[in-house]
Amino acid sequence: MVTSKDYLRILESWLVFAKKFLYQPGDRPDLECFGTGYNNWAVQTHQKAFSAFAVCSTDPEIDEKKCKMKRSEILEHALKMFRFNLQTHIEGNHTCLDGTKWGHTWISVLGMERMMHGIHAIKDYLTDEDRQLLKKVMISESDWLVDDYFRDMPEEKGRVFAGKTLHNHPESNIWNGAHLLRTVLMFPEVKRRQEYLEKAISFIINGISVSSDAKDKNIIYGKPVSAWYINDNFFPSFALNHHGYLNVGYMVICLSNIAMLHFAYKMAGFKPPEFIYRHCEELWRLVKCCTFPDGRLCRIGGDTRIRYCYCQDYSIIVWLFVKDVLGDNECESFERRWLEIVKKEMLVNGDGSFLSTRCKDLSEIAPIYFLRLETDRAATISMASYWKRTLNLNEPEATKAISLKQPWFDDYHGGCLVRGKNRIASWCWEAAQPPQGMCVSVKHSNLVEWKNNLAGSVCGYGRINYQKPVYHKEFLFDYGFVTIGETEIHSEFFISEGQTPEIIARNILVFVALGDDSTCIIMQKCIAGMPGTYIRKAKGLFLNIPNDIFNDCARNYWFEGGCKKLKGPSKKQEKIDIYSRWVNVDDCLGIVGFYGSRRFTIYRPTKRQAGLKLNTLEAEAMDTGLFVDEICYPYMDNLSLEKGDVIFDICCAVLAGTNHMQTGRFSQENLLIPEIMGQTDDVRVAGARGFDGRWYLLIANTSEKITEIRIKLQHFKKARSLITKKRFPISGITGFSIGPRTIELLMIE
Repeated sequence: MVTSKDYLRILESWLVFAKKFLYQPGDRPDLECFGTGYNNWAVQTHQKAFSAFAVCSTDPEIDEKKCKMKRSEILEHALKMFRFNLQTHIEGNHTCLDGTKWGHTWISVLGMERMMHGIHAIKDYLTDEDRQLLKKVMISESDWLVDDYFRDMPEEKGRVFAGKTLHNHPESNIWNGAHLLRTVLMFPEVKRRQEYLEKAISFIINGISVSSDAKDKNIIYGKPVSAWYINDNFFPSFALNHHGYLNVGYMVICLSNIAMLHFAYKMAGFKPPEFIYRHCEELWRLVKCCTFPDGRLCRIGGDTRIRYCYCQDYSIIVWLFVKDVLGDNECESFERRWLEIVKKEMLVNGDGSFLSTRCKDLSEIAPIYFLRLETDRAATISMASYWKRTLNLNEPEATKAISLKQPWFDDYHGGCLVRGKNRIASWCWEAAQPPQGMCVSVKHSNLVEWKNNLAGSVCGYGRINYQKPVYHKEFLFDYGFVTIGETEIHSEFFISEGQTPEIIARNILVFVALGDDSTCIIMQKCIAGMPGTYIRKAKGLFLNIPNDIFNDCARNYWFEGGCKKLKGPSKKQEKIDIYSRWVNVDDCLGIVGFYGSRRFTIYRPTKRQAGLKLNTLEAEAMDTGLFVDEICYPYMDNLSLEKGDVIFDICCAVLAGTNHMQTGRFSQENLLIPEIMGQTDDVRVAGARGFDGRWYLLIANTSEKITEIRIKLQHFKKARSLITKKRFPISGITGFSIGPRTIELLMIE
């Protein structure tokens, strides 16, 4: 079992690193600042750092030699940091170091929520003046939330908003409601108690809110849920479209804010109101399915920020909460194995930091952002350390069966997910960097990177290059799914003056997760979009393979005739051609080519290119968090094409959980590329025998009209459509009628 001491040992090392970012404002020896001392995110960075110092300062088990400070010195830092934060608030007598005061915004109380455990830890050392100012600040923020709150529209002061896409505010509604409840909990004599409670309920009911709430008759504080309900922030599937994409990370942030409130009540010795837990179990079912066994989030909709950070860090307190409230003991394993990943990276850094190696460039270019990430981890680890030390947390002996009905699907995002004992497979059209797919062994989270994964990549000469989904369709079947769609590939913001944005290509994509718990089949056909199309880089398939700290900076790539070991990150740009029908990564992920290229190419840039969502040139100039080997089928650069020219037209299979011997045999024995009679350019056919021993046949029609084709299928007698469920005989040459922009997936025998 993970103990408070396990977390404390991590914080001891971090304090050594963090101390160098502390300094005293020249005119106030009673105050101390962490980081820049500015407003906004720098305030929250300071608050989170304070919480780590505060928790360590009151832990009798602290190793003073390891953190190179006496406990009394840590406490002195914590008290001065606490006072700096309060005095720079609107209610205080000082300013942030950019000359402003913080407070009275939609996000002001988030940092306060994330530091409250630290305040609780040092409560016995606060002066009466400290306590009065804390009360004044909390009431000031609560009054603002009741009277003047706004997020998007200042003209709508005081109103709570929610929405699946527009005004999607689940996380801030929860933390603002939590602050109001916390104020009442800490200061029950407050004059506006009734107003705080009512506004808190409005915020929290419209946090994890879904359309069914509009008809919910359960009574909360004298009114049915339907009367509190404003709008739904989540889709009926519990998908969340936050920051404009399917955002698993912010599902975690929502749960984390409920977790902090839950433990606040527990520390105070009071039972929390039941309404704070509304829909937590349903949301956890999806989040849990999107969590690898080692605790890493499986972000099926991608991410626009540094990998293995922020939302990932707040998973720790979600696991503690879920285990304590829902009784899911699998969280113990998530917690234990995630800490192993944290300690692994700290060992590589060697300076007590969490991220200094992967984020070296970021620390030099954007130090506020770098420290913000550092303190997210410090704060959540300090929460876990403090709660485990001071509270009697529930340790269920038996695991409650909390699982998600599969395959999971969300229509708005075109999101599909299926998870078995061996494989996690997913696809998402409305992703952070759309679209993206995934096929990986459940046991190997370090093989996953989201950005445009398995969707091909074409880059023009603009600074910004992206794919925009045009249409898509999805079909589900037992243990699998299939999707077809098309994107426009845009290139914009050229260095040349006056050059207008371009649609340089259209990309037709098919992705199938077979029902064998291993195989996915990908078809891609990318076509030049302009009379004069200029392509800087074109990468068919585009399978991201991280090669960084989390896999010990080395990958073994097996292929016909050999094995090549590549160390990451690369010190130079490389394009490594592999003339083989297949490639296997580390004996746990196979890739087999059906048609479209004579070789695979592993493209390796000079920078850690997966992380912050930057423009193309920025991403090539600075490390953004994770180095990735890009497996391409094929790779091309510096192309000059005419409209309608085919850039790549390929089909591959990705095999989760297979070694190189199995991958080689699959390429020899399990492929089916039948002869097509009267084929058009808009129809592609491929078949494979899955690891369940069954043969599958995929037919894709990318045209806008019904297409009639005949396929030569010897040795097969009957077929069953996994989409329509129809059964029919086949023999020799069989005719098929395929609807416009659609697919047929058959099981044949």
